[in-house]
Amino acid sequence: MSNQRPKNSNYTRGGQITFHNITMFFQINAKLVRWMGYGILLLTALLCFSFIDQDTLKGTYYYWRYSMVGKIKPDTHEVFTLWQGVTYKSTLGQQRLNPVFIDANRQFWLSLQLYLLASLIIGLTVFSLAMRYFKKKGDEQTDDHFIRGIQIATPPELASILKKANKQSDFALDGHKIFKQHFECQHLLFDGTTGSGKSVALRKFLRWIKNRGDKAIIYDKGCTFVSKFYNPETDIILNAFDERCAYWDVWCDAKDATDFENMSAALIPMHGDGDPFWVQSARTIFTSTAYKMVNEPNRTTERLLELMLTSELESLSEYLKGTESASLVSDKIQKTAISIKSVLAAYIKSLRFLEGLDRKDDQGNLVRPRFSIREWVKNKDENGFLFLSSNAQQHASLRPLLSMWLSIASTSILEQEEDHDRRIWVVMDEAPSLHKLPELAETIAEVRKFGGCYVIGIQSFAQLKKIYGTNAALEMFDLLNTRFFFRSPSNEMAKISSQDLGEQEMDISKENYSYGAHAMRDGISLGHQTITRPAVTPSEIMQLDDLQCWLRSPGDFPITKLDLKFDKMRSICPPFIRREYTSSETMQSIEHMLTYCQISALNLLPPDDQNKLMSVHTEQFDDDTERNAEEERMKATIDKAKAAKKKMAEKNKKPSSDKQAEKKAKEKEQADSEAVTEQLFQEEQNINEPEIF
Repeated sequence: MSNQRPKNSNYTRGGQITFHNITMFFQINAKLVRWMGYGILLLTALLCFSFIDQDTLKGTYYYWRYSMVGKIKPDTHEVFTLWQGVTYKSTLGQQRLNPVFIDANRQFWLSLQLYLLASLIIGLTVFSLAMRYFKKKGDEQTDDHFIRGIQIATPPELASILKKANKQSDFALDGHKIFKQHFECQHLLFDGTTGSGKSVALRKFLRWIKNRGDKAIIYDKGCTFVSKFYNPETDIILNAFDERCAYWDVWCDAKDATDFENMSAALIPMHGDGDPFWVQSARTIFTSTAYKMVNEPNRTTERLLELMLTSELESLSEYLKGTESASLVSDKIQKTAISIKSVLAAYIKSLRFLEGLDRKDDQGNLVRPRFSIREWVKNKDENGFLFLSSNAQQHASLRPLLSMWLSIASTSILEQEEDHDRRIWVVMDEAPSLHKLPELAETIAEVRKFGGCYVIGIQSFAQLKKIYGTNAALEMFDLLNTRFFFRSPSNEMAKISSQDLGEQEMDISKENYSYGAHAMRDGISLGHQTITRPAVTPSEIMQLDDLQCWLRSPGDFPITKLDLKFDKMRSICPPFIRREYTSSETMQSIEHMLTYCQISALNLLPPDDQNKLMSVHTEQFDDDTERNAEEERMKATIDKAKAAKKKMAEKNKKPSSDKQAEKKAKEKEQADSEAVTEQLFQEEQNINEPEIF
């Protein structure tokens, strides 16, 4: 069944409309030509009587008078001529040959032709202006008219508006000064899919930041900015796998218990709305252990991990005696304690990659000086870049560390005195690829008065919502005032960008044709309607080309569409230099214990707790493929444990009602569980893990 209209009358419809338009065209132009002719004649006559002298006009008059009389009278006929106040008597023949009258007639016609030509030129000019005026009036009736809302301007127009308002920033993007003064303190958003041009735009901003001499903390997933901007004289790299990485450990930026609590919140994040017990307990153990080691002279990251992961529960409980974590590692709640350790192991395992950064030379001096993020941020003499980098192979391993470093840097900005002239940039391209940063929205809201400037890049709002939840994502989104919207391939994400660019109320015109067999039925009617529509439709967002984007500035300023220029920057250093080191035996045993903790917990817990624990473990992965693979691996481990337990139970099954026998059976079950854990652990160790580098 076809939904199309029948088209058999299109020929008639088209003919009626075409001939009606032709008729109207000739009707308008006929009136214009007629009135132009009247005007030309009138103007010519006016020019003649205004600029031709009286003798010429009078001479021309006598010339034509005597010429006409000569056709009916003989040349001997006497005539009287009044010329310059004197009356002359002569014959008609003499006056017809009078050279004064002949010359006056010639001069008159020459002047008449010139004035007619001038009038014609003026008439054509007026005709052209009239046509242009009619077209303008027609455009006014048919064009859409802006009433209120968001306006659209070209980049030069926006720059002119900002300049007139005396609110123009000195930053020029591809030669256009299209940013509001102090726009950086109100934070920036770069939203767009991969490959749409966000990194190109960020490079332009980083060059400006570098030239200004501002301090910047740059999260660089992929090491792309390191290769373009890193200067070993002024900049710092924190990447545990990079040879240029500074020496850092948890005690460089934490002295009090609250410092370690803030650090643990970023290192061990809370994802989703699940049971917070496991995560909060793991944070508490990390905080208590690290804080208790503050005053130990030989504290190391290796010793910290060894205490939390390889120590027996009795030993760890004894070490943490008197702290709030003591009850969480008690052997009286062995299953719970082991489960907490498994969560702890899942997130703090990234600390093991700090091994070797404290290497000393032959004289016993540190090869790398100790580096404190907090001190670097607060040091007014430091004006370089701090790169928090990783590449694709390392990112999953470094993700907790990167999140913690960025959290420390953000907190450090808030610890300074208020200074509206200070500028400390925090550039987070691909921000959702980090763990959920604690209190990030609150930090962005407060950091402005301390000189903090956040630049956040995302591929889509859905990514931000997945990591931070709907409310926190919306809160954070609302704090980023200067916004760049690049291409969004999906309609849902394009709708969000379109809504953020705003709406406009417009007066639109509608043109209707009427026609019939009689000419009286032919006509055109014009009407107007007020509607509210998006300033930029979702389809326009979806169709943006690479390096094209829409810019929205804070305040009552138009939005504008940008076509960024691709300026290929020369690499000034390698993006990544692999750090070579050999793990100690203690660190190797810690790595084995990371897997053992996870398997022990999955083997010992009841099904409900197993599912909760699996959720905590899988949430550490930002990629859905990695998350699903980890979930399948853990389910397979649980299934293997169940099968092994069942097999051992059937093997050792002996009917008995004696209480002593039941006690021995429980002890046997516990021993079997430990044996299953050991068996599964050995199987895991036999699997070749992928290279980190």
